[in-house]
Amino acid sequence: MKRILALAILLVAPQIMAHADISMPVRDTFYDKLGRGIADVAFSSSEMLDSQYGMIETEGGTTAFCKGLLVQGTSRMVMDIGQGVFEIVTSPFPTQNFHSYRSQKLPPYDSMVVNAYPPADLKNWY
Repeated sequence: MKRILALAILLVAPQIMAHADISMPVRDTFYDKLGRGIADVAFSSSEMLDSQYGMIETEGGTTAFCKGLLVQGTSRMVMDIGQGVFEIVTSPFPTQNFHSYRSQKLPPYDSMVVNAYPPADLKNWY
């Protein structure tokens, strides 16, 4: 009897968990916002090397060092530290519309949204 019950649980449990994951989207919480803030402060120095590395192939080594490391890397590091401190301080309070704990920063990637061409509203196209 125990084996049948264990087998039934093993067969049914993944289906229940998959349904719960699909039906309830994940929402950001206080802990997510606090973790993002701590990560921004702790790993902000990586922006200096990342900015330089991205420019080495396109602009050359000297320009990548001066522009990428010293200027762009330093400014991104300072902005990340500021953003991290802001998220740590305001983590108990939702700061965006509709009382959300989402990050204020834009995602670092393209959203892959392709606008329809020609647009659906052909009356105001030209």
